[in-house]
Amino acid sequence: MTNVLCWPLDEALARLKAEGVQVELCEAKPRKERPAGQRRVVRQVEQEGVCRLTWSNFKA
Repeated sequence: MTNVLCWPLDEALARLKAEGVQVELCEAKPRKERPAGQRRVVRQVEQEGVCRLTWSNFKA
């Protein structure tokens, strides 16, 4: 499985699904609210055959 930390969320999803990996998503809320920016992967954990990606908004 490819390490997709810090990747844009859409690219990470496409790469993992192309590898046949089942993916679950979870949003990490920043301490300070920011306007919507680029969504990036901040955590990647594999458990029981499922890759759980946590993502957050970053300034564009």
